[in-house]
Amino acid sequence: MANYDYVIVGAGSAGCVLANRLSADPSVRVLLLEAGGSDRKMNIRIPVGFAKQFRTDLDWNYTSEPEPSLIGRSMYLPRGRSLGGSSSMNAMIYMRGNRGDFDGWAENGAPGWSYREVLPYFKRSEHNERIHNEYHGQGGELNVADPVWSSTLAPLFVESARAVGIRRTDDFNGASQDGAGMMQVTQKRGRRWSAADAFLHPIRKDRPNLEVRTGATARRILLESERATGVEYDANGSRTTARAEREVIASSGAYNSPQLLMLSGIGPADHLRELGIEPVVDNPHVGSHLMDHPLATITYECREPVGLFDATNPKYLVQYVAGRGKGKLSSNVAEAGAHVRVAPDTPWPDFQLLFGAAYYFDNGFRSYPGHAFTCGPSFVRPTSEGDVRLRSADPSDPPVIRLGWFQDPAEMRAMIDSVRLAREIAESGPLARASIRNLDPGPGVRSDAQVEAWLRAELQHLYHPSCTCRMAGEDDGVLDAELRVRGVDGLRVVDASSMPRVTSGNTNAPTIMIAERCADLVLGREPLQPAEVREPEPVTATT
Repeated sequence: MANYDYVIVGAGSAGCVLANRLSADPSVRVLLLEAGGSDRKMNIRIPVGFAKQFRTDLDWNYTSEPEPSLIGRSMYLPRGRSLGGSSSMNAMIYMRGNRGDFDGWAENGAPGWSYREVLPYFKRSEHNERIHNEYHGQGGELNVADPVWSSTLAPLFVESARAVGIRRTDDFNGASQDGAGMMQVTQKRGRRWSAADAFLHPIRKDRPNLEVRTGATARRILLESERATGVEYDANGSRTTARAEREVIASSGAYNSPQLLMLSGIGPADHLRELGIEPVVDNPHVGSHLMDHPLATITYECREPVGLFDATNPKYLVQYVAGRGKGKLSSNVAEAGAHVRVAPDTPWPDFQLLFGAAYYFDNGFRSYPGHAFTCGPSFVRPTSEGDVRLRSADPSDPPVIRLGWFQDPAEMRAMIDSVRLAREIAESGPLARASIRNLDPGPGVRSDAQVEAWLRAELQHLYHPSCTCRMAGEDDGVLDAELRVRGVDGLRVVDASSMPRVTSGNTNAPTIMIAERCADLVLGREPLQPAEVREPEPVTATT
C-alpha cells in the first residue's frame, strides 16, 4: 500500500485542475488515477477530429437503456477515456453558462456558488487571447481563443440570426449570454487545449510529489469507520491499494463518479443490497437527478464547396502541420452559435443553437456525400431527470443509465418550437441563399406532429451529463456546499456530477471552475473576493 495525502480518481477537466493546485505544495503527495491512457493522439490534438474518437479506446462508449420518450431508442453516450477526460474529446466550446444558473445554485442548497462568487474562479483559470475586461482573465492556464479557421458560412449564420430578430454578440460569457456570434474555443495556435494540456502536462516533470497513473481503473473507495482512507484500483493486471492520509476526491464524471460511490457502499441501500453490496451510507440521491441537453440536428445541402466535407484531404493536413495549426483541421465544427429564449416566460436563454459547416447527424456516424451545414438547437434548461445505477457489483460492468427525457410535455413543446426557429434562421437571409435543400428532417416534415415524431426518432444530445452527485440541502443531494459527501469524512466529488442543476451551456468551463473553487476549499484558503458585475440588459423571447 502506497501512501499519499490526496488520491484523485479521474484525470478529466476537474481532476487535472485539482492535481495541479494540490501538488503546488511540494510537501504534499498527490496521486492522480486515470483509467484511460495517453492523450498524445492525432484525433485528440487536431480539433476537427473529435468525433473520430467515438467508439475507440479513447471512449468509455456507454449506451443508455431504451428510452420510452424516444420510441425505445438506446442513446450512444461517449465519454473521454484518456488524460484530459472529456476535455480531450469535446468540441472545445468555451461556455460558462448563465449567471442565473449559479445564482440558482446558491439559492437552492449550495451557498457560496452564486455568480458573483464563482466568476473570480472562472477568471483565475482563464487566459483569453482577445477579450480583456472584468468578465475575463489573462494569465491563467486555460487558453481561450477565437477560431484560427472558420467557414465562410459561419458569419452567414450570425447574419441570418439577426434577420429573424436575434441580436449579435461577440462574447457569450460577458454581461449577457443572449445573442448570436462566433464561438470562442479552448485551443492554442489551432490545437486543442484540454485540461491536461493546461493544468497537467506543464507541471508533471517538475513535481516529483505528483504521481500520475494511467490505465488505472478504480474499483472502490476504502472506508474505515465512515471515513474514506484510500482507493483500490486495477493497473497493469494487478490490484493495488493507495492510501489517502487526507482526502479521496472522485472526479470521474457524471456516470462514473456515482458508480464508484455505489460500488463503495454509498448510495440507495435497497439497490446496493440487491447486488450484494453492503450499504455504508444510505443516500437515494447518489446516481439520481441525471440531466443532459437534448439536441436536434437540422441539416442542409450547401450550394458552394466551402464546408468541412473535404477536410480529410491530405493537403489540409500538410497545411495544418506546416502552418502550425492553420486551415480547416483547426475547426471545432461548431464554429458559431446563438443563445435564445424560445419559451415566452424563460428568465434567460433556454436554447443554444450550434452552427457547423458540416453534415453532423447521429453523432457524426451518418454521412452525406457533399458539402452541407448543420443548425442544431439544444435545450439547455431541461427539467426532466434520469439516473445512473449499477448493473452489477463488478466494477468492469458499465452502469445502467436512463436519461428520462420529456417527462414534462412543455419540454417537447419547446423542442418543436426550437426546430421551427432553427429552420427559420437557415431559410432566411444570406444563409438561405447558401443552401440548396433541407436534408434533415426533410421538407415534408413540417407540422408539429411530424416534427415531434422526427424528434423522438432522431434526437441526439450534447454530451453534457451532470448532477448525479449533486450539491444540495441535507435531504436533497449527495454533497454539501463544500463538495463533501454527506455521511463520509475525507471524501469529495468534484466534476459535472457535483452540479445542483446543469448549466445553460457547455459543461467543460464550469467543471473547471468547480475544481478551482474546490482546491481552495480543500486547502482551507479564504475564497476569492466576489466580483462586482453589471446587471444585463432586459431581453425578450425570440419567438
